[in-house]
Amino acid sequence: MKHFDRIGVYEFPDKYVIVTIDTLEKGGGIHTDQITSLPKSVDNLELSKWILKHLELSKSGIKNIDREKAKKELIKVTGLKTLKAQMKDSKYVSLNRNNRTYSIGPTINGGTSGPKKGYHFKKEKIEFNEPEIISEIGINIKKGFEVSE
Repeated sequence: MKHFDRIGVYEFPDKYVIVTIDTLEKGGGIHTDQITSLPKSVDNLELSKWILKHLELSKSGIKNIDREKAKKELIKVTGLKTLKAQMKDSKYVSLNRNNRTYSIGPTINGGTSGPKKGYHFKKEKIEFNEPEIISEIGINIKKGFEVSE
């Protein structure tokens, strides 16, 4: 299995939450309990440094993961106890890094019920090569939120 680094970033009205994503042995990504919360006032450089840290934590070939532990950590970090509360007024983007190429996947928030529930990836992606200035990673993540719904 080819390894690439993956994270998810949530935007809430008052904070960003960065979650490391591991890739399962049989494919597919899964959120881990490695989660960081940053205030929305964080500058692009600091946001970028935390994103890079979480990308380094990402692993491939994982057999299984304690989903309950990851779920509890997300509740602890966000302070939001239900999925409905977590999805209300939030946006989500994924970030994959393969070698020196980055790909941000903006999403549409479909809520918690009905046929469109959950976060759905939009067709367009934001792709860029390893930036010379680290803060460009944070700038591009924020661009991903601008096109997310």
